[in-house]
Amino acid sequence: MRILLIDDDKDLCHLTKTTLTKNGYEVVAFHEAEAGIKYAKNSKPNLILMDVMLPGMNGAEAVRALKTDPQLKNVPVVFLTALVAGEETNLEEMGLNVNGLHYQTLGKPYEIEKLLEVVKKFAK
Repeated sequence: MRILLIDDDKDLCHLTKTTLTKNGYEVVAFHEAEAGIKYAKNSKPNLILMDVMLPGMNGAEAVRALKTDPQLKNVPVVFLTALVAGEETNLEEMGLNVNGLHYQTLGKPYEIEKLLEVVKKFAK
């Protein structure tokens, strides 16, 4: 399973990538949305882990851009956000327009077990 991780927190990104790789997942990480979008359009990941608050384009904007690609429109997205700690939230209630996309959130900082549980849910 190929996972695209986009998060500008380099330490958390490294920890997440290392953890998922040790658990048998192929992970490619980027620290800005634009580079991640370009990669996704060429490589078609099976799952996207997307930080909400990114420099430039925010996570919701990036996912809307990705979902315009017919080959990416059904790729599940898990938004990572420090706006809520360790729990799920509704991004539209926080003012981020996700246009009714189906998604899941995972509050940061998150427990490794919770991250693995969420990723396993989408593993194919």
